[in-house]
Amino acid sequence: MKIAKDGIRSIVKVGYDGRVYKTFRGTDKEERFANEVRVLKALEARGCENVPRLLDDNLEELTIVTTNCGAPAETSISKEKAQMLYKELETKYGVVHDDPFPRNITYNQRSGQFNIIDFELAEVKEDPEQREGADEAHRSLSWAGMTRDGRRKPGNQDALSVFSSHGGWAESMELKGEQSIDGSGLVFAVSDGMGGQAGGEVASSLVVRDLRRFLPAMMGDFHGAGDQETILEAAVRSLHDFVKRTGDNSEELKGMGATVVCGLFYRTRVVFAHVGDSRFYRFRNGELTQLTHDHTFLGSRFRAGKMNEREMRMHPRRNVLQQAIGGGCQYVTPQVDSSSVEPGDWFLVCSDGVIDGLWNKNIAQAFEEGVENEKSADVLCQRILDWSFQEAGADDTTLFVVGVE
Repeated sequence: MKIAKDGIRSIVKVGYDGRVYKTFRGTDKEERFANEVRVLKALEARGCENVPRLLDDNLEELTIVTTNCGAPAETSISKEKAQMLYKELETKYGVVHDDPFPRNITYNQRSGQFNIIDFELAEVKEDPEQREGADEAHRSLSWAGMTRDGRRKPGNQDALSVFSSHGGWAESMELKGEQSIDGSGLVFAVSDGMGGQAGGEVASSLVVRDLRRFLPAMMGDFHGAGDQETILEAAVRSLHDFVKRTGDNSEELKGMGATVVCGLFYRTRVVFAHVGDSRFYRFRNGELTQLTHDHTFLGSRFRAGKMNEREMRMHPRRNVLQQAIGGGCQYVTPQVDSSSVEPGDWFLVCSDGVIDGLWNKNIAQAFEEGVENEKSADVLCQRILDWSFQEAGADDTTLFVVGVE
């Protein structure tokens, strides 16, 4: 590990796994340790995103483990900008920093944002926005996953999986279930294969099977990774190399490929990655948001405002991919991002079979009706599957519906 700070009150080390280890020492070290744990838990519960996330704490060693918020930004941020960040910390999240100066600001190049660190003497006030559970976050998921063969061809080239990780080994879960994500994360993955009947089925099954192999091996338990986005991106790139290599070594499977969309839910956030045109949606407070963007030529035109949803859906080249796992692509650049996970949220992870049948407004309507009638995840999942299949149904249709309790 690299020593980032060696001071009177603490020593800070950065591990090669991306995690930051801060060990308290000196006067009142026990009180300062307990206070920083309490402050970081409160900030996470209140949805603050530009601070470290607490991954672990060890009372015996007086050590906390957090995510890495980037490099010191003391010389690159103005005093005025720093004061704005500290002011927002107090007015929006109810935390008063004891040392509100640029020396406690870092910059995370990946997220493109400034962050505030070092909360051992900070003060937690009442939550200004009176969020439920404002001092410590608790989240539980209920989910259901389903798939149906399309009418166009025999068999099913889609695949899906939900799994956790313990000690670097995947633990597969049932396609319908409930579980807390306070102590261990859950991954939901959907893949849509292509390359002939044999090639498509093999490619999608390899994607979901070997994601269960690569991701736990790289990340270990799904609660201890300091940089989940980087590790998830590396796992998807490894999937691409593996599927491409497998296809290149077989005449029957040559050129096979697949899409992938997956989300790792842990505590108050979900980190997701995607290649192709399978999608990841969030439904919150009556509003549906498509969190992924299709890796298609039409998708790029749609994002640039040069094409509307109707034009894109009716275009004969709507399913032509710019990127895929395998599929003859030399390289892939996965979209990797994250979202907060709030009580009452719903998420949809799906193949393009769902999109063929349902417009975004239809998906929003299904969630609205489900929330209004207090439907469970499996009822909502079945509703979306049946409705999309009724409207289209030519392609294989696969989805997960995930609700946040």
